[in-house]
Amino acid sequence: MRKLLPVVAFVAAFCCNTVKATGTDLSLSNESANIEVFGPMRAIIERGGLASVGVLYNDLDDLVGHAKLVAVGTQTNTRVPYQLSFGVKGFFGEISEPSIDVGALAIGGAINIQYPFGYNPIDLNIEGFFTPGITTFGDTESVIEINTRLSIEIVPQAKAFVGYRLLEIEDDRNFNWELDDNVHFGIRLQF
Repeated sequence: MRKLLPVVAFVAAFCCNTVKATGTDLSLSNESANIEVFGPMRAIIERGGLASVGVLYNDLDDLVGHAKLVAVGTQTNTRVPYQLSFGVKGFFGEISEPSIDVGALAIGGAINIQYPFGYNPIDLNIEGFFTPGITTFGDTESVIEINTRLSIEIVPQAKAFVGYRLLEIEDDRNFNWELDDNVHFGIRLQF
């Protein structure tokens, strides 16, 4: 874990310097908790950039931080509004039981489809990130993360959601570790 401290410090300094947090995302299941803060990138806000920093913790005492930088496209269909995004996501942390350092830089993207029914729009979001061995460090060989969620707007600044997350890490001995493989519930607050 000590080997990852410079990476964590760099990511924190980068994000704190360029992002003004505009929201918080909290998702909970029986076995895991994930909290994330997000906001637009000041340098590319006019072009639709978004950055986030978060941490995932599970009941096995595994702790994985993550930082994401994505470009968000504009809606191109007025009948069914949707947004596409693509970018990079960094993972850093430790799997506690066999003491495995996690470090990876993944690429991926998402699609967000919004159904504007009356006063409470419903969103469907599907997101995926993957990293091969070439962009990993520490004891990590590959990382795959898949997120899906269905959310409803409660008020304009708050959404409630139900979702599913798979976060799987393969170590350098070719063992797979599922840090999260659960349905979760959560809230997303925007300020």
